[in-house]
Amino acid sequence: MNKFKYTLAIIKPDILVKQNQNINKIINKIETKFIIHEKKRIRLSLEEAEQFYKDHRGKFFYERLISFMTRGDIIPLVLSDKSLENNNNNNNNNNNNNNNNNNNNNNNNINNNNNNNINNINNNNSSIKPWRDFIGPTHRDKAREQIGCLRGEYGTSDTRNAFHGSGSEEEAIDEINFFFPHFLENKR
Repeated sequence: MNKFKYTLAIIKPDILVKQNQNINKIINKIETKFIIHEKKRIRLSLEEAEQFYKDHRGKFFYERLISFMTRGDIIPLVLSDKSLENNNNNNNNNNNNNNNNNNNNNNNNINNNNNNNINNINNNNSSIKPWRDFIGPTHRDKAREQIGCLRGEYGTSDTRNAFHGSGSEEEAIDEINFFFPHFLENKR
């Protein structure tokens, strides 16, 4: 069974409005660890921002968040962790090697396949946590304490924290469908 391996990332307006000269540098940093499957530059309307952030409606920061997210362009991206791609290729190669090397011994095939299944269960086959770790904590001061995280380097406040990352698989699916409605059609 294939695990859901994608996440939605957003480069927020504070980068595009005040730090536009850093876009290529940021994209290059992202590409060191993630594969970018989809990317576009858009400006959210008020209605789109309210729909996207509907789960935050009623929270103290909601109005400020909506105002911020509609003040300039954003770049939503669909990402997958490069290490997942490498692990999937290695697992496929291991499965093929195991099956080829053990055709004469069914017990070895069963043991090797069970070991591969255990490894797959223990691996986090999602890009959600790696992306959230890469961007760092939502709060600016906490992000600045983490060396190398994007929010620590580019965020200017808790609202203007420069990046978004899906919080769960369900969120990632909804958010990817929001910005890239056809991307997941043949991916599951």
